[in-house]
Amino acid sequence: MSSGLPVLPPEAITAEWLTAALAGRGIEARVAGFDMETVGTGQLGETRRFHLRYAGTPPPEAPATVVGKFSSANPVAAESGRTMGFYRAEVMFYRELAHKARARTPLPYVAEIDEQGDFALLFEDLAPAQTGDQFRGCPLDEARAALKEAALLHATFWNDEALMQQPWLYVPEGAQGFYTTELIERSWDHVQKNYQGWLSPEVTACCDRFVRNHAFWNRPRPFPKTFTHCDFRPDNMLFGGPDGRVALVDWQTSNFLGTGMDVAYFLGGCFDRETRRKHERNLLKGYHDDLLALGVKDYSFDHLLDDYRHYSYAVIAVAIAATLIVKRTDRGDRMLMHMTIGGAEQAIDNAALDLLPP
Repeated sequence: MSSGLPVLPPEAITAEWLTAALAGRGIEARVAGFDMETVGTGQLGETRRFHLRYAGTPPPEAPATVVGKFSSANPVAAESGRTMGFYRAEVMFYRELAHKARARTPLPYVAEIDEQGDFALLFEDLAPAQTGDQFRGCPLDEARAALKEAALLHATFWNDEALMQQPWLYVPEGAQGFYTTELIERSWDHVQKNYQGWLSPEVTACCDRFVRNHAFWNRPRPFPKTFTHCDFRPDNMLFGGPDGRVALVDWQTSNFLGTGMDVAYFLGGCFDRETRRKHERNLLKGYHDDLLALGVKDYSFDHLLDDYRHYSYAVIAVAIAATLIVKRTDRGDRMLMHMTIGGAEQAIDNAALDLLPP
């Protein structure tokens, strides 16, 4: 799906551009004007909501609002998005997989990327749904609903070797994509110098051991594999939408890798430590039951638990690397350290330290 529209920053979007975007989806309505507001925190991209005004009476399918996502205005974040493939991954998800994924995600009007690696997305607005909050976490019912969407996504593309051969899809050689050992080591050095006092000795020791053994941990994983969101947390979910489902957004780090990452990443950060300890096994059991009901075979619950333990470290890699590659904000600092702490505590509580050399 390509509209052929030029890739523009949000401040350059015009009524004509929006009219053409809607026409590409068969909506014949002329946008006469619009108001634009900022949505979200925009650490790797700029997100805007457009309130549309039409010339004459629009057809019933013409949306009152749409949401656009664009390259970051921050030079560091934009360069990371281009060179690390984050922008391309999200555009290609909306072009190639959003309509197949079964998991709830906004449907796109525009998904474009240019030769420089800048992008423009325009998709349906799922308001009144509200973005989740990493610090608030999830009530249990919302966590269960989110894991049902994860099961739908993963079961749809489980061991999909034809999808793995698509030239646009990133299939990492190791356990986790994007984050090289060199980047992880450099990022951890940066965290230790610039985030003093944020992490407890227990968490610091766990992170030290992980970083020291990152190359070992990041060895290739055998099948099963599946298409994975890779940033599966409340900040990238919409709750309370008109259909009652949890919608998944922000597919910039999505790729095809070993099973278990999304559930580990999610449960490590959406609860406080005691709540996670109390409920994680039952939540994992519900996710596993959903996979089996959706047709996944030869994947035992013990296999899932092994995957879960391994990928408890993935959130640490993402969080410490992000201190170098995204725009720095006060909330971002708190969120990245919160994620690091949650992943380390999850690894400790599930004896994942035993998976690493001393």
